[in-house]
Amino acid sequence: MLPLIFFSNNTHKCAEVQVILGQEILPYTSLLGRVEVVEGGQSFEENAHLKAQTLYPLLADKFQDFCVLAEDSGLCVQALGGYPGIYSARFASIKESAKAIMAGNFTPPSLPASDTENNNKLLACLDALGLLESPACFVCVAALCGCVGGQEVSQAFRGECWGKIVKASLKSNAFGYDPLFIPKGYHTTMDTLKEKNRISHRFLALQQVQNFLKDLVP
Repeated sequence: MLPLIFFSNNTHKCAEVQVILGQEILPYTSLLGRVEVVEGGQSFEENAHLKAQTLYPLLADKFQDFCVLAEDSGLCVQALGGYPGIYSARFASIKESAKAIMAGNFTPPSLPASDTENNNKLLACLDALGLLESPACFVCVAALCGCVGGQEVSQAFRGECWGKIVKASLKSNAFGYDPLFIPKGYHTTMDTLKEKNRISHRFLALQQVQNFLKDLVP
């Protein structure tokens, strides 16, 4: 089986990706020390490629054929002009008002924030705009960078899960913005759905990765 090294420091995300792909993946930290990448891209695609392409040469002497898998994901809320978007993990570090965020008039945040802080920031923005809910979309872009049989691999795959953000009670063990997001066609938040890994943005992107790898490595 082709070695697949996942670029993430998030253990929850690593476990989720392994379940979705149905194969063992190697967290890069088991092979290298922690690697920091400044996510300076202007899109999910740019950031995912940046992470994969940064990690790949650091591992090239450890494997002959292998791929690095990196992803960038976030929540795009219509009422906020598509934000937090690529800033989803750092959303609570944005100090500007909801109306400024909606217009894109804010300083890009650099400091990470906890899931609880980010969720509370989103709820505060809805309050400031006088809204109880807003259409929203989870986006995941998974990028592959590697070498298989002497052939260079550089691909990106995008998955989207549409629904809405609602004002809901937060749970201490919830992941990301899941406790505030109801997928289209459902009546409960993402964190309560057993079928999450069959409908999520991450699943839809990784399903494409899985199909690509099957064609690449018979």
